[in-house]
Amino acid sequence: MTRNLHTILSGHIGGNDVLLLSFSSDREELFSYLYDEDKRTSDNAAWVMTHLPSDDDEWLTDKQHELIDLAMRTESITMRRLTMTILLRTQFKSDDVRTDFLDFCLDMMMRPDQPNGVRSVAMKLAYLQCRPFPELLAELRQTLDIMETEFLSPALRTTKRNILKEMKSR
Repeated sequence: MTRNLHTILSGHIGGNDVLLLSFSSDREELFSYLYDEDKRTSDNAAWVMTHLPSDDDEWLTDKQHELIDLAMRTESITMRRLTMTILLRTQFKSDDVRTDFLDFCLDMMMRPDQPNGVRSVAMKLAYLQCRPFPELLAELRQTLDIMETEFLSPALRTTKRNILKEMKSR
């Protein structure tokens, strides 16, 4: 690439650019741009990070706490959704549960003022965090049951149904 990464991320990029950048960029440099003052730059960095090769999942897990903090702190809906999407690729360890993040996910999934993308990813993340703990799974099931299916979008209904189905198979 002839232009530097910051210049590229600060402009308009498309899907092909995202894929190219996800395989050719220094992931630490890319990660640093999540905190850029310019919203377009930070959002584009997050978008690229959602497409990092699967070989980077362990590295992303090492960054999990920073990503959680960013998802909970940001005012940008786009950054929240993208950061939470990145977190889906990380391993949630049963000996390192962030109850503040679990509460955040439970809150986000119940809030009709949040976009469906955020709510859906929040449901998935809540499930990943609760999975090792039967008592938390029971709480999540109750929370999902409270969500009246007829008032959910098709995407949220599908996410809810898939999580409940996976819970039954455990």
